[in-house]
Amino acid sequence: MSQILSSSKTFPQKADVVIIGGGVLGTSIAWNLAKRGCTNIVILERDLLGSGSTAKAAGGVRQQFSTKANIRICIYSVDFFKHFNQRLGMEPDETGANFKQVGYLFLITRPEDMEVFKKNAALQQGLGVPVEVLTNEQVSKRWDFLMTEDVIGATFCPTDGYASTTDVVFAYARQARKMGVKVWENTEVTAIKRRGRELLSLETNRGEISAGIVVGCAGAWSGILGEMLDVEIPVEPVKRQAFFTEPFSEIPAQIPFVIDMLNGFHFRREGPGFLMGESDLTQKPGFDITLDWNWLDTVAEHAMYRVPALERARILSGWAGLYDTSPDHNGIIGKVPELDNFYLATGFSGHGFMQSPAVGLSISELIIDGDIKTVEVAELNIERFRTGNYNRERNVL
Repeated sequence: MSQILSSSKTFPQKADVVIIGGGVLGTSIAWNLAKRGCTNIVILERDLLGSGSTAKAAGGVRQQFSTKANIRICIYSVDFFKHFNQRLGMEPDETGANFKQVGYLFLITRPEDMEVFKKNAALQQGLGVPVEVLTNEQVSKRWDFLMTEDVIGATFCPTDGYASTTDVVFAYARQARKMGVKVWENTEVTAIKRRGRELLSLETNRGEISAGIVVGCAGAWSGILGEMLDVEIPVEPVKRQAFFTEPFSEIPAQIPFVIDMLNGFHFRREGPGFLMGESDLTQKPGFDITLDWNWLDTVAEHAMYRVPALERARILSGWAGLYDTSPDHNGIIGKVPELDNFYLATGFSGHGFMQSPAVGLSISELIIDGDIKTVEVAELNIERFRTGNYNRERNVL
C-alpha cells in the first residue's frame, strides 16, 4: 500500500503542470518545481506511487559510466543522495534515501574490456570521480571471497553505492505535497487532446484535466504515451529480474555492489542477505513481468562461480520489472520539438533511479527558466535519434 493517498476527494479540472507517472522521476520533478514556487502540480499515477519500474530497481547509484553526460548527472546525484534529508528539508532522523556508499566494483576478465574500462576511468577521473583501476592482485587481496583466477583487473569507485528506491519516492512525494502538489494514484491517462502544437487536456478514468504543461515520466509505457500524442517516443519495455537470498553471513557485511562484466551477473547486500541478478540478453521487448524461475539456474551458476560461498545460500524470493530502454541506453530529457508544452524524462535503461535528483532539477529548470543550467545534459534530447547524432552508453546491465 502506498504511503501517499490521493490529495482530495474531487479530481482537479486543471493544473499548471501535470506529470504523467508517479515513480522516482515524476516525484523528483514535482518536488523540484514546487521548491521553485510552481506548486499547482498534479501527479497522475496509473497504479500506486513508485509501483512501476522504481519498485523493481536494484537501487544502484554510480558514477562509472562511459559518457560525459551520465557521469555529470551522477556526480550531482551522488552528492544529493549523500545529503538527501538536508536537501529535502527533512529531519536527520526521518526516513530518507538510506544511501550506503559501499562502492561499485566492475570485474574485468577480457583484455578488450579492460582497455575500454581504463579509458572510461580516465574520463571519469577527469571529471572528478575518485575511481581506481585495480590489478588482479589488488582485487583478490581486498575481496578474498571472490573467485579471481580469470580476473585481469577491475575498476572501483568508493563513493558509489545504493539507496532505498521506495523510501526516496515517498520522501519526494511527501515533501512535494507539503508545498501543495496533488497526487492521484490509480489514475490512468486514457487519451490526450491536442490542438496543433499544444496539448489541451488529458482524459483519465477519473475525469478530464487541462494542463498548462505536461511532463511524461511514464517509463516503460512511454511508447504508448507517444502513440496518444502521435509522436514517436523511442522507448521499449524490457524485462529484468532479480533474486533475493535468505540471511547469509559467510561473506563480509559490507561489500561493494559487484558487477561481473564476463556475463553481467551482479550482486549486493540486501539487509542480512543478498540481491543478485543478470540480464537475459535474449529477452524480447514486452510488458510481461512474470518471474521466470528457470532464469535462476543461470544466475545461480554464475553466482557460485564468482562467489563460491553462495553455493550454500538459499533463495528466498525474486521479482521481475521493466527497463524503459532507449536505442542508445541513455535517458531522454527535455522538450519534444513538435509540441510547445510537453516535456519528457524517460528511457533511462536501468539508471533512472540513480539519476533522478539531477533529472528532476534539469526538467524544473527547463520549465521555469527555459534552459537547463546546473547539469550539462543537452545531448540527451529526443532529436538525437532523428539525426543519428548520439553516443551509446556502454556501462549498462
